Amino acid sequence: MDRWGKRCLSVDRGPFGRQVLEFVRNLTLSFPGHVLPLMGNHDLYTLADALLPDGASLFMGAPVKDFSYAFVHPEEYLNWLPTAEQADDPTVLMPALFAALQNVYAQHQESRVMLAGSGARSIFDWPPLRFNETLSSALRGRLKVWQDHASQGLVDTGLAAWLSERPAVAVLGGALFVHGGLPPMSRSELEELAKGFESTAGDAAGFFKGRNLEMLHEALTYRDFHGRGGCKEVDKALELVRPEGVQMIIVGHTAGRNVRKLCSGRLLAADSSLSRFYRAHGNRYCPVQVAADRPGSCARAVSKCAGQASRMQGGVIMPVNMEDAEEEL
Repeated sequence: MDRWGKRCLSVDRGPFGRQVLEFVRNLTLSFPGHVLPLMGNHDLYTLADALLPDGASLFMGAPVKDFSYAFVHPEEYLNWLPTAEQADDPTVLMPALFAALQNVYAQHQESRVMLAGSGARSIFDWPPLRFNETLSSALRGRLKVWQDHASQGLVDTGLAAWLSERPAVAVLGGALFVHGGLPPMSRSELEELAKGFESTAGDAAGFFKGRNLEMLHEALTYRDFHGRGGCKEVDKALELVRPEGVQMIIVGHTAGRNVRKLCSGRLLAADSSLSRFYRAHGNRYCPVQVAADRPGSCARAVSKCAGQASRMQGGVIMPVNMEDAEEEL
């Protein structure tokens, strides 16, 4: 585990998404027989924003990069800026954006406010941007530049093509792995989810052509396994994969404090909020350096890994406490 991995990071839940993607891709290339990354919903949104003219409006009604929470952390854009442009960026722009976000969070409006547009739903309608046209205009322009660099960078580095090749489901060791879950579907639809898109040079955007995107998105965001009657939904899904000897479904997406065995062991919920940014701040954007006296949602920091990872051996799931794992490193 490298210096970013020890920080318990994830894509979009903080400012190190590029490093996480590159780290996992390097693992895949170095150990192809032992590492199989699956697609998650944030990967799908990243692809849509990077490759399609209308961005993630296919899924969320607006480009995901324009939401003020839960998707692309603003400081992530700094990963993609050429060094010369970083030096040219006014140092007041990113702090002004975070200050406006804190005002949004204080009023519990984060589910409505966007990082683009105009009017009451725009971040630019909140102080310190609201009454400072010079600052607002400069930030609007830079946000567009930052986002364009990130989208082009994903293509130029090959990360977009690599993401597009990720399957949505996989069967390994008697378990079916999928990010969200399996909504009702046919066997042929399941087989489509198990296929990655084999991109051709310059055509990673072909991922969005001729695919059942609605079904793919639902599988990556499905939560019905976790609600009332969820175990019945698990059993229905297991019937679909019984021919492969699958006895368990392993999912992420629905976060908890630890790895959870549910439905008498037929479902393993593996998302234990490993990301320090998510564990500390949830879906809200907070700066990397959090001031001790900062009011509101960005006041708390998490200094050590928490939650759990897990490993399966002989069909037995063994959670690993991340604080203990970090001490071993």
